[in-house]
Amino acid sequence: MLVVTSNWCVSDGTLATGPTRGLIDRFRDEVRRSSLRLGFRHDGIYRPVEGVDVVLAGDTFDWLVSREWIGETRPWETGSRAAAALERVAAGSRRRSGRLLATLTAWTRRGIEIPLADRRGRPTPGVCRRVPVRVAVLCGGRDRWLDRVVNEAVPPGLVVGRCWSDGDVTVWHGTEFDPLWAADGGEPTLGESLAVDLIARFGGGLNAVAVLRPLAGGLMRRLAAGRILDAPLQLAAWLAAIDRSDKLSPAARQSLFDTWNRSVGLWHRSARRLPPQGEGGIDLVGLLAEWMELKEAAVGRRERHPLSARLPVGHAVLSDAAATIVLGHPTADLRLAAAWQTQVVCLGRQTLPVADGLGDDDAAPKTVVIHPGRERRQVDWLPMTAAEQRAGNCGVWISAGSWTERRVVDAA
Repeated sequence: MLVVTSNWCVSDGTLATGPTRGLIDRFRDEVRRSSLRLGFRHDGIYRPVEGVDVVLAGDTFDWLVSREWIGETRPWETGSRAAAALERVAAGSRRRSGRLLATLTAWTRRGIEIPLADRRGRPTPGVCRRVPVRVAVLCGGRDRWLDRVVNEAVPPGLVVGRCWSDGDVTVWHGTEFDPLWAADGGEPTLGESLAVDLIARFGGGLNAVAVLRPLAGGLMRRLAAGRILDAPLQLAAWLAAIDRSDKLSPAARQSLFDTWNRSVGLWHRSARRLPPQGEGGIDLVGLLAEWMELKEAAVGRRERHPLSARLPVGHAVLSDAAATIVLGHPTADLRLAAAWQTQVVCLGRQTLPVADGLGDDDAAPKTVVIHPGRERRQVDWLPMTAAEQRAGNCGVWISAGSWTERRVVDAA
C-alpha cells in the first residue's frame, strides 16, 4: 500500500500557525483504516497488506514564511549568516511538526498493526501483526534545502530524496513544471521571492499592528500554505467573511489593505532585480504585481486569475515508464500531463477558497492512497478535512478522459 501526502507546510511558527493536532491525528487514523480496508481484494477475500510506504511529496515544511527573512538575510543566499538562519528556521519547523514526525518515526520503528485473516478470509478481531512501514520525505519548493539541513529537520529512519518510485508509481514534488518555482532562471525563483518578500513581509506588517495581531497567525497560514497566485483571492475571501462577522473596525480593515498593498509594492521593487522570467517580451514581474494588488472591488467576488495563459509553459520533461505519476505541486499546464500518456495525480491546492473564507481546512494537506491492481479505483482520497467532505469528490477536478487510459486527476 502506498500513501502519498503533500503540502503540510509546517513553518517555524514566527509568522504562521501550523496544522492542528486534530488534523495530524486524523491523518494517522485514516492511514490505519486504509491499511485495513485495502486488505479486502477483488474477490472479497481479506488478505492483509504486506507493508506500507508513506511518501511526503514535498513542502512538508515551509522555510520561506518566517520572521528570519524580514531583515536583509534571505534563505537562498550563500554565506554563514544565511546558513545559520536557515538552520534556525528548520529547527523551529521541526519542533512544530513534532507530532507528525513522531507518528512517522513510530511507524518506521514499530510498523502498523494489521488484523490477521481467519480461515474464511475475514479479519480476526484482536489478532494482529505488525507490517513494516517505510517513510520517504521529498524536497519541495518551500523546503528545497531539505537534503542540506536534514539533520535539523528529519529524524533518523526517514529517507530524504527528490524522487520516489517503485516502478509502477513515481512521486515527485513537481515544481519543475511550474514557471514560478522552476529553478531554471537561477535563485531565487519567482515563487520563493513572492513567499519571502511579499507573504512573509506582509506577515511582519500584520504583527506590527496591535488590532491585527490576533488574526495574523490563521490568515498567514492560509496565504502561506495555499498557491502563491491565489493569495489575493484568499485575502479577498477572508475579508468578505470578516466583513460579515463585523470583527474589524473600518480603520483596522483599511490598515490591512494598506499593509498588503505596501508589501506588494516593496516586492515589486525587489523583484525587478531578478533575471527576466517572461517569454516573448512579457513583463511577468509587472503582471504579477498588478494581479497581487488587493482592490476593494474584488472583496466578496470569486474570479480566476488571468495569468495562467500568459505564464511560460514549463519545459521539464518527465521520462518515466511508471503507470501512475504523483505530483505534490499543481501542474502549470495539464497538457504536460496528457503528453505523458499516463495517470497523473496532482496534490496541489484548490485554486479558489471554499467554505466561508475563514475555515482552516483550506490550508490542509492533500493525501491519497494508491493501490495498483484495481483498475477503476486506483486512487483513494483520504477524507482529511470537513471542507473536502462538503465540497464533494474531495474538491478534485477530474478530466473528461480520467477513466480512459490517459487519466489526469488534479486537485489544484
